[in-house]
Amino acid sequence: MRWSQLYVPTLREDPADADAVSHRLLVRGGFVRQLMAGHYSLLPLAVRVRTKIMDIIREEMTAIGVQEFILPALHPAEIWQRSGRWEVMGEEMFRLKDRKGADLALGMTHEEIFTVLSQELRSYRNLPQMWFQFQTKFRDEARPKSGLLRVREFTMKDSYSFDVEDDGLDRSFELHRTAYERIFARLSLPAIAVQASSGSMGGSASVEFMSPSEAGEDLVVRCPGCDYAANAEKATSALPAVVDGAGLAAPEAFDTPDVRTIEELARLHEVAAERQIKTLVYVVDGQLTLVLLRGDHNLVEQKLIDTLAAKA
Repeated sequence: MRWSQLYVPTLREDPADADAVSHRLLVRGGFVRQLMAGHYSLLPLAVRVRTKIMDIIREEMTAIGVQEFILPALHPAEIWQRSGRWEVMGEEMFRLKDRKGADLALGMTHEEIFTVLSQELRSYRNLPQMWFQFQTKFRDEARPKSGLLRVREFTMKDSYSFDVEDDGLDRSFELHRTAYERIFARLSLPAIAVQASSGSMGGSASVEFMSPSEAGEDLVVRCPGCDYAANAEKATSALPAVVDGAGLAAPEAFDTPDVRTIEELARLHEVAAERQIKTLVYVVDGQLTLVLLRGDHNLVEQKLIDTLAAKA
């Protein structure tokens, strides 16, 4: 391509609606243009970058024996209803009806559709199988922002394995983890492997690769003295022992007029927050639930969902 023919519409000034540095540079450099909130057109330079990234990912997936598919982005509701995730996905799933009135969805992810295909695996002799694709995903984000970091339409590489037993699943998991490490290394992208919640996707183990960024929204807990790193939704900590004093011979009534929070209790009555228990009221899967926490702790809702194996 001759430079004189290449379409690169650069800008002199930062776009008014761009907060993240990456967003400003992509727009000013002529890589992307916003069509509406959360939807971007990729211009020729961005397409070239996207293609190179996809080629690296494809090479690493092929190297570990993963086969490439291309699945539909539009899904019948019945498949999602069978998995129980039609309701769980909530408002982030784009839902629509066709001219015959049938319920459809734009794919947020493709576990259900790959599972439909896997039903043709009739024998354990066909296993293991590892499948992947590049596909457009759709999520009805309430507040799309930060350029390409939170959008409503994006390209995702997703990969799936089908194994005979847990040992095979662990092997597939490890193959993917090391492949991702090679991908990030080839892209010169710093990435930290952290423990994470599986969320609505389910599963017993999850690892996220997080790249440090001021524009990011997730929080990571990382120990500088060991290899421990976890998403805030998954992280655990070692609590120092609490030593009790002599205490009271019997419980006594303790009036706390006009006190509505643990912080007020500590400030007005000099009662340390870590010596208290606070009660939170939640509705979990339609059932009224009381959650008891140490007074100085905050509830991470995803941890509650994971602990109760709840849907929402």
